[in-house]
Amino acid sequence: MSVLAVSMLVAVVSGPPPARRPPALASPHRVEVAFVLDTTGSMGGLIEGAKRRIWSIARRIGEGRPRPDLRIALVGYRDLGDEYVTRVHDLTGDMDEVYQDLSAFTAAGGGDAPEHVSRALHDAVHAVSWTRGAGLRVIFLVGDAPPHVDYQDGFDYHRHVLEARQRGIVVETILCGGDPQASAVWREIAGLGLGHYAQIDAQGGMPAAVTPVDADLARLNGELASTVVAAGSAAEQASVARKLEARKAMPAPAAAEAASYFAAADRLAAKDLVDLPAAEQEKEVETLRRAGAAPSALRDKNAEEAVAYLQTQKARRTKLQAQVLTLQKQREAFLRAQSGGRADAFDEQVVQNLREKAAQEGIKY
Repeated sequence: MSVLAVSMLVAVVSGPPPARRPPALASPHRVEVAFVLDTTGSMGGLIEGAKRRIWSIARRIGEGRPRPDLRIALVGYRDLGDEYVTRVHDLTGDMDEVYQDLSAFTAAGGGDAPEHVSRALHDAVHAVSWTRGAGLRVIFLVGDAPPHVDYQDGFDYHRHVLEARQRGIVVETILCGGDPQASAVWREIAGLGLGHYAQIDAQGGMPAAVTPVDADLARLNGELASTVVAAGSAAEQASVARKLEARKAMPAPAAAEAASYFAAADRLAAKDLVDLPAAEQEKEVETLRRAGAAPSALRDKNAEEAVAYLQTQKARRTKLQAQVLTLQKQREAFLRAQSGGRADAFDEQVVQNLREKAAQEGIKY
C-alpha cells in the first residue's frame, strides 16, 4: 500500500466514532495485550487450548526483568446473525478474571466462511482501555476465516489497524489453518500493524497433554490458594473467596499451569494480608477488627496470634512455591519430549512475539 493510500485511509472518517475515555499513563514496564479471537464453530480446538495455556503465557511473559506489569483483554468475535458480533472483556491484571472470561467463550455460529473481522478490530482499538505513553501494547488477531468486505456498516479493518498504529498499538496476526484468502488478509494486517504473521494448525497446535506431575501441581495449586487471607470489605473478601474456590476447582492441566504462574507471581490475590511485613499485618488486622471486617481466619485471634498465623501462612506458601517450581521443571521437560511441545503452537507464537517487542521497551528475557 502506498504512503498516499495509507494517508487517505487514516483520513477516512466513517462508521461509529471512537469511544472516548480519559487515557491513563502507563508504567514504562507495562505490557498490555488484547487477544482478538474468532469464536465461531471451527475454532473450538484453539479456544480450548488457550483456556489451558493462558496461565503459562502469563507466567512466561512475567519472567522478564524488570518484571512487566501484564494486563490482558479479550475480544471474542463472530458474525452478523450469530449470538453476538463481538464480546469485549477489558484489560485487567487479574488472571483469575481473565481465565474466567476466557472459559466462558465457546465455539459456535459462523455459518458462512467470512467473519466480522473489521468490527472485532474496531472494538479492540476503541472499546479497550489502552493506556498512553510508555509501555508495550499489542493486539493478537487470531482466526481462520477472512473478513466480510461486503458489509456497508462503516467498519474497515484497514482503517482500524492504522488507528491502532496511531495509538502505539502493534497488531500481530495468527492464522489457524490454511485458508489462502484469510492468509493474504492476515499478512496485510500484520504488515500495516507493524507486527508479525504466523500460521498454525487449525487446532492451535495445542493438543491436550497430561503429564505425570499434573495431579501434584493441581493439588499444590489448591494449597497455595488456601494460604491467602484477604483483607478489604466484606464484599471484597467474598469476591476473593469465590476466585480462590474457582482456582481450586480447575481441571488438572489448567490447575498445573496456574500453580506454576502463582509460584512466581508477585501476589496470589488482591489485598492479601500474608504478603505484608509483620508490622503492617498487625496494623491492618487492628484496622479491620475496628471496622468489624476481620477475616474469618483471624476473628478469634488477638493481635499477636493473628500475626503469628499470617507469618505461618507466609512460610507455608514459600515452601509450596518451591515445590511447584521443582515440579514445573519436570513438567516442562516432559512436554518438550512430547509431540505437543511445538514451536509453532499458539502459545509459543504469542510468547515469542511479545518477548521480541518487550525487548524494545527495555524488558529483557
